[in-house]
Amino acid sequence: MAALEKRYPRESFTKKLERICQRLDEASTRTIAHKDFFNKPATTQVEITSLWAVGSYARGAMTCGDLDLVVEYRLVEGPHPAPRRITKTFFGALPYVSYYFGKPENSTSGVVFPDAIPIWTEPGCDWGAAIDSIKPVTSAGRAARETDSIPLRPEQLYMEPERLQWLAAQEKEGLLEWEFVEFTAADLDPVPLEEISHRDKKLLRIAPMMAKKSQVLIPAIIRLMKKHERFGIWESSDSYRVKLDCGATALHLGRPVLPYNAFDDEPTIKQYVLIPHVSAKGPNGAWIIRRGPNHPDAQALANRHAYYLGSPGSPETVAYRDRTKICSTEILELFNTQEEAEEFAAMLDEGDESPETEIGRAEGLDLLSLFASVDVVEIGDHQLAITRAGAAYFERDKSTMDEIAAALPLATQISAEA
Repeated sequence: MAALEKRYPRESFTKKLERICQRLDEASTRTIAHKDFFNKPATTQVEITSLWAVGSYARGAMTCGDLDLVVEYRLVEGPHPAPRRITKTFFGALPYVSYYFGKPENSTSGVVFPDAIPIWTEPGCDWGAAIDSIKPVTSAGRAARETDSIPLRPEQLYMEPERLQWLAAQEKEGLLEWEFVEFTAADLDPVPLEEISHRDKKLLRIAPMMAKKSQVLIPAIIRLMKKHERFGIWESSDSYRVKLDCGATALHLGRPVLPYNAFDDEPTIKQYVLIPHVSAKGPNGAWIIRRGPNHPDAQALANRHAYYLGSPGSPETVAYRDRTKICSTEILELFNTQEEAEEFAAMLDEGDESPETEIGRAEGLDLLSLFASVDVVEIGDHQLAITRAGAAYFERDKSTMDEIAAALPLATQISAEA
């Protein structure tokens, strides 16, 4: 994250810190108008008692990504307002200032700040001298943190510090893996009409229902998914229009969040793509999160393969429609060997002068892209319910990942029969 985050001269943050202290001198206790837990109008008196500078600014760094402050306060009267409401009432909307609440040794940042510098301690204190005591240090920079493997700033994500620390630990243990694809100005330029696939034209039809900041991302998303998702069609999964699905890829836009237990026994999602709205500070791009090599699903599918029939761009499926149900059930047939697939393709193409049936092969976690396109997978004598619709079709529970993996041929079996 540190390499992609834009940094600014410390002088610009000194001016902001001075303004914050001036506001505290004017009134360290203020009345805040807000909505309470029941969304009813409320007023609360809040007193700010102390303020510390932490992070790279407190260490004297010549450039900083933002101004990190720890704020201690107490409720004088009334229900608790949202933290952002407190800081906006006291200090206004100051860009690139991050507020953590508590004390340096125990704050909402989830990080202990042993080098915190007390700046404002009470009305009339000499906060100017406290700021001047922080001498610029040319060698000072951003301190290493256990969440540095996460490519986005915490402010770009809707996840608490403990959750980010947990994700970083999962990545370190090989249970998750990820990559960050940075968006350039060219990526955000409109895609020429002749380069837009039939699949992506549906995304363009969804786009007008999205927020303007999300619409800006559409060209980059089209270019990204052309490389990272071969199969599947676009779906808007909820009324907020910040969640999209394309095949085995789930995209979350805006101030995104990775769901808890994101990959647990879920055979239709290969990867999550978290894309914050474009900002001047950045980083701007897509955080693509997948199962790591030590994830149980990755290990279960590591030596599993299968063959399938299809046309360029998608596997060939069959839709069964029950007259008693509105939706059809999509079924995909997989094959243990290439010979089985060739025999079935020859039967389908018999009498066709220009057969188009192609044979594809998927292995490991790439099999999930196939599963995401259907409700049911058939291979040999096995009928596997991939979705709830597939389970309803068979009137039984969804197949587990272990059951799916066990039904697929091992690489050694394929090699022996080839």
